[in-house]
Amino acid sequence: MLKFCRRLRLTEYFADKESEEDDSLVRNKSTFIPNTRRNKCLDDYIENVSNYPLTPIKVNHNLTKGEKSALQNLRNDKSIVIKQADKGGAIVIMDSDYYRIKVEEQLNDSTFYSEIPDNIDNLVKRRMNNVLNKYTTATTEKEYDYLKNFERKTSNFYGLPKIHKSKEIQSAIYSQQNEYIKVQKPTDLKLRPIIAGPASPTHRLSNFLDIILKPLCKYVPSYIRDDIDFLQHLPKIAPVHARSVSFDVTRLYTNIPHDLGIEAIQYWVAKHRDAIPNRFSVDFILDSTKLILENNSFYFNGKNYLQLRGTAMETKFAPTYATLVMGFLEQRLYQKVENNFGVEFAREFELSWKRYLDDCFIIWNKSDEELQLFSDILNNLHTSIKFTKDENFNQLPFLDILVIKDGTEIKTDIFYKGTDTHQYLDFNSCHPSHAKRNIRYCLARKICTVVEDAHLREDRLEELQSFLIKQNYPETLIERGIQMAKQIPTNYAPPARSRINKLRKLLPYQFKLF
Repeated sequence: MLKFCRRLRLTEYFADKESEEDDSLVRNKSTFIPNTRRNKCLDDYIENVSNYPLTPIKVNHNLTKGEKSALQNLRNDKSIVIKQADKGGAIVIMDSDYYRIKVEEQLNDSTFYSEIPDNIDNLVKRRMNNVLNKYTTATTEKEYDYLKNFERKTSNFYGLPKIHKSKEIQSAIYSQQNEYIKVQKPTDLKLRPIIAGPASPTHRLSNFLDIILKPLCKYVPSYIRDDIDFLQHLPKIAPVHARSVSFDVTRLYTNIPHDLGIEAIQYWVAKHRDAIPNRFSVDFILDSTKLILENNSFYFNGKNYLQLRGTAMETKFAPTYATLVMGFLEQRLYQKVENNFGVEFAREFELSWKRYLDDCFIIWNKSDEELQLFSDILNNLHTSIKFTKDENFNQLPFLDILVIKDGTEIKTDIFYKGTDTHQYLDFNSCHPSHAKRNIRYCLARKICTVVEDAHLREDRLEELQSFLIKQNYPETLIERGIQMAKQIPTNYAPPARSRINKLRKLLPYQFKLF
């Protein structure tokens, strides 16, 4: 209610004022509130709305008292660590000593991490201030304020268990066939390293740099935004002898050397200088990138650490940074492909080679020996960047899509990892009803977009219905969501709502300000 009244006052205050040009990309939230007594009608309206008696809303809690008590007991149990699985939505409960050992296996690798005696957040802040003061013309007053004035907090390290890549866990899932799987300290379990720094000294600079650099991603030939974008680039037919091949970059974020990353950023900024506002010089962008990469400090188990190589997975500009680095290496790849396979294949390759961050895909129509040669070329692009390969003549998963080759025809299906729990939001949850309605529609919409075969699509929709019924969704509601999804063409993109339409939906009454 207070936010709504403040918007009304701001609307009235700025209604007859010309907007000042301001190209700030980021800014702190405004705390300005116009004075009252400028418009009696508006003041009376706001007073009535503010004082209107509201009926208390009854909130249904998701957890019973017993469940809350059990959850609190789990939180207080220091002998276990509870983490969400890296993929699939499963919850993993680990012995705390086992988890600590797994984390320290990574942190003790001196190639990537170094223990430091003290917290360096204040030092990093001073370094960032030096960079901002060095390039005073690069940022507007609001951007400068955004980058400097915020409450900082030390980053924490944690690891997400990659249960989908553990053969011991996979075997236990198939043998136990239960909702709860018990495995005694699997030796092949790996953790995805996460440095959580939503308020770290460099997190706002990282966000700012991401906004500046993200427009460059569209110039990377292999770049795809998501699995739906991948469908737009996937061919409908392929030669009979062709196969699907995927390559995965090993630990991409942590394996990018700083010098390679700086070289890649410099390359793309110079090549597409018109895509970035002129006030952001190349030196400002490179110095900001170095600052983020070289000052990624964090805390774990009573100790402070510094990341020596790569970028933190949770920092805002990491996906854009990784995309541009791989795109830079691919420029070398295209030339090597041309040298080894000829100009004609190189042109075809550049159009068909697609990548989402560390996942690469191509329909390969040459021999086994040539595929091995290509794999060797990939793994020799840079000493720190290595690829693993997976191939199949019939079907191969890529992202959330299963690419199926039937003769010369290429079809697609939804792909779920074996560890996927399908733990969608329970319908009995006290979350807003529109959120739960959107879940059943969006899931059905994705199936209708990905699965082209009509019979297979119906099977997948029935499967989705069973998943949602387990989450207590009413069958009639599920059916309506599926029917809505079926009625929309697969290539339909909803138009963006204008700001005026959003404002009209916000205001409960239409009135004129005198």
